Amino acid sequence: MRIAGFLILAIFLPAFAQAAPPTLTAYTISHDTLYPSATTESGLATTTSIDIAFSESVKASIKILSSSGSMIKSLYSSSGVINPAPKVWDGTNTAGAFAADGTYTILISATSTATGLSMVDSSKTITVATSDTTSSDESGAAPLAAASGSPPEYIPVPALRIFASGNRTVSSGADTPFVAVVYDGKGNRRDEALVRWSFGDGMQRTGASVLHAYYDPGEYVAIVHVTTSDGGDARSEMIVTVKNAGIRIVSVSPRGITLANDDSRTLDLSLWRLAMGGREFKIPADTQILAGRTILFPSRVIDLPITDSAALLYPSGEVASAYSKVPAVSHPQPPAPVVSYKQIQTVDPIISTRTNVQPHDEEVRAPAAPIELGAAGAALSPDKSVPAADTKLSGLFRSPWTLSFLGVMALAGGAFILL
Repeated sequence: MRIAGFLILAIFLPAFAQAAPPTLTAYTISHDTLYPSATTESGLATTTSIDIAFSESVKASIKILSSSGSMIKSLYSSSGVINPAPKVWDGTNTAGAFAADGTYTILISATSTATGLSMVDSSKTITVATSDTTSSDESGAAPLAAASGSPPEYIPVPALRIFASGNRTVSSGADTPFVAVVYDGKGNRRDEALVRWSFGDGMQRTGASVLHAYYDPGEYVAIVHVTTSDGGDARSEMIVTVKNAGIRIVSVSPRGITLANDDSRTLDLSLWRLAMGGREFKIPADTQILAGRTILFPSRVIDLPITDSAALLYPSGEVASAYSKVPAVSHPQPPAPVVSYKQIQTVDPIISTRTNVQPHDEEVRAPAAPIELGAAGAALSPDKSVPAADTKLSGLFRSPWTLSFLGVMALAGGAFILL
């Protein structure tokens, strides 16, 4: 049992030894002196804003303590926060009455939600003073502070200036940062100012630096409105043009992932993500790709397993472009189409060339030339054929009428000789 206990201590003791309590990473108050009963016309600060931020997620509280250490008012209490919104104290106590003149301590307490370690800060104080708004001299001069016996510092309502993101063109579906920095008329930065954004698409956000995504292309009027606890108020507007992002993955190889910007504008890929093989790589802020260009994210940088498919994701996690490698496929000779048929008749097989085929051709002889009778006792040789002197004459002597006429003429000639 002792050995097991030592092992448990050996495992968990280093973790507790290395843990540290949470710390304040930001801590400001807008005014360290309050005049709760002062009128608006006096220009005196009637409230103060307390803005804090922590190094990790904590359960935090803000309390106002009297000089004797008793709690006057609890301003804030919440768990699981890192950078809560600024809290305002108007100089009243828990009952809602104005606190007596004096110095009050701001007590900040925080307990880490991860380690349970705590921190306490009581380094800042606020002075509450009474403003005599009823007494004035015969000339109507500004009132004097009865508590201190000296005239209070006149604090006019500040003229605020906003330095915010101007007119811009953004990609639909992509989270786009909107940042505003506020200054007063003296050039002092007012980080405690309350900043509200209205993006023109029905969405609103609060904070000096926020993210917003437009989902439909078009033109929107975004308005930033800032206020301060001492009465400052200002607003600024910008036109946001939303277009579809013309970006795609063109190749995936052992070298890495190559993206192409088909758009006519430079695209900001800040905080977009590359996904492949079940893992993701977040693209660093201020990464941009020029219009009509390609960029390679090397494998040694993104450290993703190479697969046949990849995706480019918006910062919100939605898919902006998907890629799938099509495997090479050979193209064999297509098979001959099968044609159905219906047998019409039976055909005897062709006889082999070796088969003894009996010829059935009949001998055709040329017609024999007609034998002409010799005139006046001329003798014809029986062994010689009569030559065809002329095609037309040969045809004439072949006619039976011609032969009959010649026979009659031969008989008549023979009779005449005998007589």
